[in-house]
Amino acid sequence: MPLTYRVAHQQEINNILRTWRFPLYFSKSVMNHMVHFLDGVMTRGFSGTLTDIHRESCHSQDRRTLSHFLTHGKWNEQHLMRIIQQQSWESIKREAKHTQEPIFVIIDDTVCRKTKPSSQALSPMQGTDFHYSHTEGKSVWGHAVVQEFIRCGEKAFPYAFSRYESEQNSKIDIACELLSMVPKSSFSTYVLMDTWYPAQSVLETCALSGFHVISGIKINRIVYPYGIRQSIKEFASHIHKEDTDLVTVGHASYHEGKLNFIENAVVLLCWDATQPMTLQTMRAFLSTDVSLSNE
Repeated sequence: MPLTYRVAHQQEINNILRTWRFPLYFSKSVMNHMVHFLDGVMTRGFSGTLTDIHRESCHSQDRRTLSHFLTHGKWNEQHLMRIIQQQSWESIKREAKHTQEPIFVIIDDTVCRKTKPSSQALSPMQGTDFHYSHTEGKSVWGHAVVQEFIRCGEKAFPYAFSRYESEQNSKIDIACELLSMVPKSSFSTYVLMDTWYPAQSVLETCALSGFHVISGIKINRIVYPYGIRQSIKEFASHIHKEDTDLVTVGHASYHEGKLNFIENAVVLLCWDATQPMTLQTMRAFLSTDVSLSNE
């Protein structure tokens, strides 16, 4: 890619940072590194290495200056995050106002896999451990990170993240902390998450912010259909095909009532229309907004 194009592209990035008043808080040296980092990260084929950033952003200095900047650079990371979160949230609110669509806050976790365990590495990396990777279906060595995204319509932004270390905190605690960072708004807001996260503390954090929750839910959770205490899988064993509704995503049946961790919610039980209605093929979902349809 021609150098002239890269320079023009970097000037565009620099203009955006100036609009966000970055020069008031960060030195020229820090600004220069930020521009090169952003340019390299946004390049197609970026694999997450400093070598990629140095090569794709046409950085004029040695690659080691990027590593030195991350390790010893003088810049306020927390203030940088506050600015990015503020700009992201304002953009999402404008999109919600324009489209009249709800705002979605998405909580998920991932594993940043490392090539070698610390016992085999020449320079051990701090905070690494074995974590289960759903992508690979096994435990891998690396950093586990809980992430929070915000989305409305076609716009989506990473909003916050935190590294998970089992001896310091739980993923549930991290999720509560990340959710508490999202401002309250007058727009309908839904928190989306998988079966790992809908603990009572997470649901209470969402309720305090006025957020509804839509999530996967484990089939051993306790519900109270017609006031009778039983697990979701026990309740599902009494459901027959004629009790379900055919919707665009397959067969679904729902029950509205009390759960052992929330007073009133909807539990949606779903089966693929092409599969037998067994516990192995069933998926359960929770919604704290009881006004939503099955679809």
